[in-house]
Amino acid sequence: MNKTTSHVILILLDLFCLWALWIFYKEFQRVLMEILNQAEMISFSNRIGFTLVAVGFPPIHLFTIVDNARPGLFKKYIPIVNKSVIVLVAGLLVAGFASSSWIKSKVENAGYLYCREASGVSALAKTLVYAKDIEICEDLVKIKKMDGK
Repeated sequence: MNKTTSHVILILLDLFCLWALWIFYKEFQRVLMEILNQAEMISFSNRIGFTLVAVGFPPIHLFTIVDNARPGLFKKYIPIVNKSVIVLVAGLLVAGFASSSWIKSKVENAGYLYCREASGVSALAKTLVYAKDIEICEDLVKIKKMDGK
C-alpha cells in the first residue's frame, strides 16, 4: 500500500471520527431536550469508546502528516509528544466516563428511574433506559420481552 492510499484511508477514518462526534453531540442534545420536555422515558447509549477514538485519532493523524511532510521538525519534541499522547488518551478516558456520569446524574436528578430490565448491551455500546415512573418501566420491560420472542 502506498502513502496516498494510506492517507485516503486515514482521512476516511478521520471523517468517520467526526461523524461519531456528531452522533454523540446529537444524542446528548436529544437527552437534554427529553428532560426539558418531561418525556415518559429516556434512553441513551454509553459510547465512551467512540468518543475516545473520535477525539483522539484526527489530531494524531494530523501530527503524523506534518511529521512526514517536514521530517525532523518534531525530532527534539518527540518525548513531549509521546507524553502528550498518553495524557490525551488518559484524559479522553476520564472525560468519557465523566460525561457519561454527568448525563446519568442529570437524568436521575430530573426524577427518572433507571429501568435495568429494559436496558441492554450491544457490542458497541450499553443502552441505558430511564422511565418517569415504575409503571412505564414495567411496560417497557413487557415490550422488550415481546420483541425478544
